[in-house]
Amino acid sequence: MGLKPQLPMLIHRIVNGAGIFVNRRGAFLFLMGAAVVTKLIASAVFPASNDLSDIVAFAGPGNPAPFGPWMTLEVGIFNMWRSSTSSTITGVDWSMTPPATMPFNLALLSLILRVPAFSFDLGIAIVLYFMVAKLASVNEARFAALLWFLNPYTIFTIELLGVPDVAAAFFTLCTVACLANKRTFLAALFYAFGIALKLYPILLLPPLLIYLSKRIEFGNRAKGLMALAGLAGLAGYISWVFPGGAANLLLYEYSPVTQPLSLYIPYQPSFARVSAATIFLVLLYFATWYFANSPNITDWILPVLLIYFTFSYLYPQYLIWALPFLTLDIVVLKRSRALLLTALLSCVFLYWFISSAGLSTPSGYSLLMFPLTGHNLPQYSRALTSFLTSTLTGFLILPIIQSTLYAVSFVYALEIIRGWLPASVKAALGDQSVRTK
Repeated sequence: MGLKPQLPMLIHRIVNGAGIFVNRRGAFLFLMGAAVVTKLIASAVFPASNDLSDIVAFAGPGNPAPFGPWMTLEVGIFNMWRSSTSSTITGVDWSMTPPATMPFNLALLSLILRVPAFSFDLGIAIVLYFMVAKLASVNEARFAALLWFLNPYTIFTIELLGVPDVAAAFFTLCTVACLANKRTFLAALFYAFGIALKLYPILLLPPLLIYLSKRIEFGNRAKGLMALAGLAGLAGYISWVFPGGAANLLLYEYSPVTQPLSLYIPYQPSFARVSAATIFLVLLYFATWYFANSPNITDWILPVLLIYFTFSYLYPQYLIWALPFLTLDIVVLKRSRALLLTALLSCVFLYWFISSAGLSTPSGYSLLMFPLTGHNLPQYSRALTSFLTSTLTGFLILPIIQSTLYAVSFVYALEIIRGWLPASVKAALGDQSVRTK
């Protein structure tokens, strides 16, 4: 596959402009290095997000012990920093410090607290590189790594939010990469890690088992390993969620380190209250069993992640689950869907910006580094605050953006599912690419 397919003019120009960075190894490494430095600087100087603040708050005196591997890691980093610097500052003090007045030692704390998320971010770029290099070419591998690592959305939802979704996405991507290389034991190991950390990869177990069943190179041993990995990961997740002392909260309410199940398990369960997400996922599993026959494993699991995102609560980091596979889809399979990806990312960022009052943080600053509260606010901050709190924005603009976001995510999933259908069915539906063959 070349780097110059027939694309809409805008995407064609973007790909042409990126040619120098994907055709030349030195230029590619320079741009990746510049992105690494930029992300590390942003990690140090940007204010703490609400989610990262909530995680680190457990390091304070009198608070309960942290629960879960990610929270334990972050709290351990904070306590290590505090003991090495002989500081008495609390996590709340750090998160409330405005970026304009943050001293060097707190900037260093901000950096090291975000290093775990940054490491998995870089890890995904590396895995994407090697996957695409094997599937296509080195040039396209560089293009995939850049498309992921330079995506502005990733820095806000990975480094700045500082939540474990990127780690679960990394383990899920490694699972797929290992299955693509027939390394089923390693795939099962990564899969169990991903589920134990964030639970959501358990949704991919049916399509993964169906994929293994339909591929002749995999036997019953591979299916058994993946099924056991799913159960082991689920047991690992339960083992730290329920002893955390807040099982009901974690099952039904949002937290930065868990996944609420209220989307599927209503507060008052009954047969009359089955969620739309459950219905669509079950239908999708049946459609996968009957129609899916693609050699690309991405086609089997990406619709599940997009359908979940379409019908779930719109937490911005949830799109990170699908974004590595969306990158693979754009680079390796169908570049023309880049327009859908651009629309999807734009809508989710706009929705996030408006629904979170301008990406507000405990410091009173936005994650975009401008003040939102306090005295002597600049004119643009006052105008933006007025816009975000207006009735027009809350009752008209935000619902329109939300509806558009749902529609784009759903259409993207349907575009992939349409590729499963037989040629005769696609021709009847008006697929011009089939008619012209």
